[in-house]
Amino acid sequence: MMRHPVLLMVLGFVVWSGAFLGIYFTQATACSLAMQNQFLHASAGALRLVLIGIVLAAIVAVIAVYRFQRQSPELSGETRTADFLKGVTTRVSVAALFSTAFCFSGVFWLTLCAA
Repeated sequence: MMRHPVLLMVLGFVVWSGAFLGIYFTQATACSLAMQNQFLHASAGALRLVLIGIVLAAIVAVIAVYRFQRQSPELSGETRTADFLKGVTTRVSVAALFSTAFCFSGVFWLTLCAA
């Protein structure tokens, strides 16, 4: 199955964007329910654990994408183009891993819902 190298390059940031949507959806839904039912203090710990789980799953997924990219036959070869694509893909994957860890680290300490 032939995969386009550019699609392989951006796959780490596709995982990042999915995690962003998942975290934002989970937090917004939980905070909305908490405001309506006034049970924020009882469920804040559980919400934080769910958000941390999503962040950790995203980090693992970005690492898995990186490993998949390293083994991809589309990026292996002896040509200068293959070497260039492999270098760019590696740098983009590292940037996606850094972005995932940095952007989503706030779920560990920031206030979950503004009341």
